[in-house]
Parts: sequence; C-alpha cells; structure tokens
Amino acid sequence: MSTNTMHIVAVTTSLSEDSTTLKLTDRVLASAALAGESVGIDVTTDVISIRSLATALTDMTLTGFRSEALESAFATIAAADAIVTVAPVYKAAPVGLHTLFWQLVDDRALSRKPVLIASTGGTARHSLAGDAVLRPMLSYLKGIVVPTTVFAATDDWGTVEGGRALTARIRQAGEELVSLTATIIGAGNDDFAEVADPDSHAGAGANATRGTSSVHRGIVDEFDPANVTPFAQLLEG
Repeated sequence: MSTNTMHIVAVTTSLSEDSTTLKLTDRVLASAALAGESVGIDVTTDVISIRSLATALTDMTLTGFRSEALESAFATIAAADAIVTVAPVYKAAPVGLHTLFWQLVDDRALSRKPVLIASTGGTARHSLAGDAVLRPMLSYLKGIVVPTTVFAATDDWGTVEGGRALTARIRQAGEELVSLTATIIGAGNDDFAEVADPDSHAGAGANATRGTSSVHRGIVDEFDPANVTPFAQLLEG
C-alpha cells in the first residue's frame, strides 16, 4: 500500500550547543525534506542527541541496564523509515561516543532501513573516516547505507567554493536517501526526474544530447573529472 509520508531520524553527536555537526544535521534533514516534497512525500524528522545520552550510554556499557532515555532513543530508531548519522571526526575516526551508541543498539535495529552517513572535521584529510568506521558497523546492523556520504570540513563553511561543493553533496545524498526509502516503503510518485538541479537549466541546451538520468535528477556525478578534487589539493588541508 502506497503512503505519502516518510519519517527520518537523525542521530547526531554534537559536543557543543552550537556546532558544525548540528548545522550539518539540520542541512541534511532539510535537503531530504525538500527531495521528498519534490516527489509528493511529506517528510517528518526527529533528532536524537547523543550528547544528552552520554551518561546513560556509559551506564549501559558497564551494567547492561538501559535507562528510559535510551529505551526511548532505541524505540525511535526502530520506528524510523530512514536514518541520518552525523558525528565529528577526531584523530581519523568518528568520536567514540557516537560509535558506542551504534554498538549498544539492537543488532537488527536498522534492518531494511536506508542510512546516510555524514561527518564533520577540520580538514578534508578526514573525509573517509565516516565510511571507514561507520559503514561496516551500520551494515552489520542490517542498515542499507546510501552510496554518497557527506563530509564537511572547516573550509566548506568558510568559502564560496567549499559551500557550493558541500551543498551539492548534501543534495545528492538527500535524494539518494529519500529515493531508496520511498522504494522500500512504497511512498511518493517514484519520479525523481522532477528533482531538478537549479544550476542545470543554464546548460540544458548543451547537455540535451547526453540523455543521462543524473542530469535530469539533479544529482552531481562524483566521478566526472570536472567534479573530482585533485589529491594534491586535498593534502593542502
């Protein structure tokens, strides 16, 4: 039976009240909501703050006892249609408090749930940290991790070029999350051809002969040489 609603839950480990991790969480959820709206899906969202569960997670690790707050968080995960996981990166890995949450959640909590991995860090050197650590863990929990991960470095917030690239990654990942989730739960009109790239109209005539779905869907091809950042430039930090 088709439905026109979708519930996405973000699990975020912001270590302060106003951090780039929280900002990235908000932008990813907003992008997913916009992608859903474009195909007739009403996307609702919830945010689980791991910062507020720090003591409860430690107690459960040492005693095996789940607090009411943890039970509620785990139940929220189980009821979600899709998950967004966002964490800061320290010393080449997502902060341990974040991974501890996923280590303590029920083994099949993410069964058949699409998951989007996002993370923040100081430089692009950490851009693969989320993939390297979280993708295997989330796959073990039976989650279906979307291909595109979102990493936001300091420069992505402070420069025009970085901001544009970050926006493109967020949009692509959000579309992937909503598209996959809609397929699984039978939501929307299943027509992501209507999700248009705002920048694509200017070059529509030149690109008309390509006939590729990525152009019409507004998804940036990360393997297009024009969109690949040279490795030497990444090392400059």
